[in-house]
Amino acid sequence: MYSLPDNLTEEIENYEALISDFLDKKIEPAKFKATRVPMGIYEQRKDGTFMVRVRCAGGYISPSQLEQVASIAKKYGSELLHITTRQEIQIQNITLQNTVNILKDLYQIGLASRGGGGNTVRNIMASVDSGIDPNETFDVFPYTVALTNKLIAEADSWTLPRKFKIAFSNTEEDTAYSTFNDLGFIAKEKDGVKGFKVFIGGSLGLKPMVSPVLFEFIPSGEIGLVADAAKKLFSRYGNRKNKHKARLRYVFYKLGKGNVFNLYQQIYNELKNAGNNQIIIPDIKSTTNLPDLKPQDVIGSEFDLWRKRYVKTQKQDGFYSIIVPFIFGNVPADIAHSLGEYLRQFGNDVIRFSMRQNIHLRNIPEQYLGNIYNFLLKTGINTGEPLLLNTMASCTGADTCRLGICLSRGALNGLRKELAKSKLALDELGDIKINISGCPNSCGQQASADLGFYGIVGRNDRMYPAYEIVAGAVQSEYNAKLAEQVGKISARDLPEFTVKLLEKYLSKKINYKNFSSYIASEGKKNITDLCSKFNNIPDFEEDKNYYFDWGSENIFSLVGRGLGECSAGLFDLIDLDMNSIINNKEKILQTSDRAAINEYLYAIIYSSSRMLLITKGIEPKNDQELFDAFINNFIDEGLINQEYKYLVKKTKQNPNDNLIPDKDNIYLLSDAVIELYENMDDSLHFKTEAAKPVTVDKKAEVVKIKDFRGIKCPLNFVKTKIELSALKSGDLLEILLDDGEPIENVPGSVKSEGHNIIKQDRIDNYWSVLIQKN
Repeated sequence: MYSLPDNLTEEIENYEALISDFLDKKIEPAKFKATRVPMGIYEQRKDGTFMVRVRCAGGYISPSQLEQVASIAKKYGSELLHITTRQEIQIQNITLQNTVNILKDLYQIGLASRGGGGNTVRNIMASVDSGIDPNETFDVFPYTVALTNKLIAEADSWTLPRKFKIAFSNTEEDTAYSTFNDLGFIAKEKDGVKGFKVFIGGSLGLKPMVSPVLFEFIPSGEIGLVADAAKKLFSRYGNRKNKHKARLRYVFYKLGKGNVFNLYQQIYNELKNAGNNQIIIPDIKSTTNLPDLKPQDVIGSEFDLWRKRYVKTQKQDGFYSIIVPFIFGNVPADIAHSLGEYLRQFGNDVIRFSMRQNIHLRNIPEQYLGNIYNFLLKTGINTGEPLLLNTMASCTGADTCRLGICLSRGALNGLRKELAKSKLALDELGDIKINISGCPNSCGQQASADLGFYGIVGRNDRMYPAYEIVAGAVQSEYNAKLAEQVGKISARDLPEFTVKLLEKYLSKKINYKNFSSYIASEGKKNITDLCSKFNNIPDFEEDKNYYFDWGSENIFSLVGRGLGECSAGLFDLIDLDMNSIINNKEKILQTSDRAAINEYLYAIIYSSSRMLLITKGIEPKNDQELFDAFINNFIDEGLINQEYKYLVKKTKQNPNDNLIPDKDNIYLLSDAVIELYENMDDSLHFKTEAAKPVTVDKKAEVVKIKDFRGIKCPLNFVKTKIELSALKSGDLLEILLDDGEPIENVPGSVKSEGHNIIKQDRIDNYWSVLIQKN
């Protein structure tokens, strides 16, 4: 439905060339990832396994496209599609080599994955029932498509400080979470003119925030101008240095709402005065089609119950919408293919992906409800369960995500089973939103849930999977509220806890408008009281089940958890060079081979010269260009001291020259570059005062070794901290740790406190870890 950018084929060709270079080891993994992730291609938890996230503006996909996406998946060895909480669809479990072919095939059917990841404008969401809701202000879907067309064609949509999320809601109930997105639009009419109330700065991630109101009303034709100004505000003032504080909400935290709004207004006025603010709103109407199909009459209580649970009337007389449930949003490719093929006869405007990770059908004539019901049964889609069991949402968790702590889908599956066997009146709970995330990030949108959970590490004598509990979110134009943290529960006890809480709510439901009002009144205390009954976690010897996550046969650990790829970009490339500098200094400490030392010194000069070039938008084609660019942009500009110029020139002119006499100055050059990086501001600007003169004769410190084998967590970490506290910045400490929990936890804890892990080496049944104190 959206228009593909003119340069997309060129970008796919560039990506194909980069895959070849990466597989031939001509480019570093970090540089390749910086291109791969913004193309919407993520590596899954299993090394060498990838997924492609396909943009579906407002959750729209035509039946033909769904059928063909399923065919593409099967063609390249994937049997699984996945519906995301941002209304997209992912092709999972594919090889890197096949990703480029998938991009080419998607292009042929009018779909793209560009912007599915990285620091980009992400998929724009819209109310799943927009265009068919009897109570909507107006259909916001055409505006979703219009803004998608505009933004994905603009180069600066791909080079933001962090991800940028947008949503459109068709009613004041804010069913698309507009108040929880970076930029949100809620449909309004004023004096007969269609327009929007605009919100800015919201987010569901760490330190979440409800968006403040930016405009009470703008005419609908200004959505492009408003979005451009928001994007440029974010680009100018977003924190590009610290990816953990890079979302738009952190600009509000840092500068304050008043200052941010003043800055926004300046940018908005600049753009408005410059003109060229028109946006083309496509003429899209919710269309219906009567197929050449014999109606099937279905009579019986099961059909009646399905209709009550999953079927709703539309504002178009005689037409209906239907929820087609998929547990965890997982859609087998065969079923997706059959569904797309069957639905073609009902027209192109039939399918939406929902934020609850289901498929919503629309524009189904009443006389064909029986046909749809019979088709779903034949296809194997479960139509007989209460709505609650099929609308609980979860991210992928530690099953596939590299950031996942807990197996959130396993926990949700355990909860589904516990609810199904309970005697609760589940049909009275169909409006409750239960969301689970496998880590504190909010891919499972737990902060917007009536009842939410996010994965953490629980501890007594050893680690066990656990969850923080949040509850009481409110979706509304007027009084939006994030879910509050209200307790903790072990993963093992999560299903039983939830059943008991819902049982308590049902006993008092008559007194409350909804679940969130119950939480605001007495629900929080009920949760606290319930949690206290689950506080005592048995020892491992007493009950091992607590130390295994749901669906796992392995004792809970953080093995396999790594760096996430969402923020892939320039900082990965900077870190690549900074780590190279540190690693080569360490190699020099460990050898007396003069030829090897000379090679390592050259690598330090090379990495020091390249490390910050990307902040200037420079990508040199060869070593000569690299050294010249560093001299011109950093030394000649006064950012790095002139006394290092001879060293860089010498290296450029004769890469094989003896560098050992210059070792100390090479170290000082690298230190100066790292110090410049550490003093860089949030917008990649450097302080322009004169660089410090070279006065220090710096030498590497002797390594200190401490043996912490036989010492359990967390005492081994405490002892490591004590040893580090006695060292000077830059000193090296080597520690010896046992295999298992010590090596899984101590290095990560040390790194989280700002120190550098130089290397980790396994020696028989223990590990050597080299730490550089910051």
